[in-house]
Amino acid sequence: MALKKLLPDLALIAKVFQLERSGTCNQLNEWLGTSFELDSFEQRLLDRVHQEMLVSSDYLNEEEIKIRLIAPLFEIANVDMDNQIRVFYERPLYSVIDEYEISVICDCMVSSSSIFKTPNQPYFFLQEFKKAKGEKKDPEAQMLMAMLAAQKENINKQPIYGGFLIGATWRLATLTDKEYCTSRQFSATSKQDLLQIIYALRQLKHLILNCNDQTKR
Repeated sequence: MALKKLLPDLALIAKVFQLERSGTCNQLNEWLGTSFELDSFEQRLLDRVHQEMLVSSDYLNEEEIKIRLIAPLFEIANVDMDNQIRVFYERPLYSVIDEYEISVICDCMVSSSSIFKTPNQPYFFLQEFKKAKGEKKDPEAQMLMAMLAAQKENINKQPIYGGFLIGATWRLATLTDKEYCTSRQFSATSKQDLLQIIYALRQLKHLILNCNDQTKR
């Protein structure tokens, strides 16, 4: 049987894979319900990012958003850890689920790493788009496709985490079995929202390490 190529369409994705939206979203609430103390260096870097977003967020293209917003936030969150966890950019992801072929270029992913710095087991995906959602490139649909592919390939049945940006506006998401949940909007022009994003990214490290420990048992 010939494979069907899955299109980045939210309604189609939800129908094909029988996804549900939940009003409780326990996994999402637990992920976003954490906080950490930043040291002086991290605080200064956060202040620089915040000032940059206040002045420039409306004018940055997608690559500049990666360099001036996404990468610094991951640096503050201190996600990388030897070969256990690493942030990757512009990496392909491919999977087959039932008769559907999923192929995505991940703008950003957090994954375990090989010794040659290639992604092994992805846990978090971030897709971005410059101005607004559109038919040609919907970052939420691209993110959800990547999350479904990772869910299929991962053997531990743990939640998959994600996020998407439209300009400087973020939403974070979780996929647990068939339950898909998204957060409120976070603005990169708000320092408190930037802190919440950093807390969530840093919490990823603890969630992934815990997931790895469970897989080894």
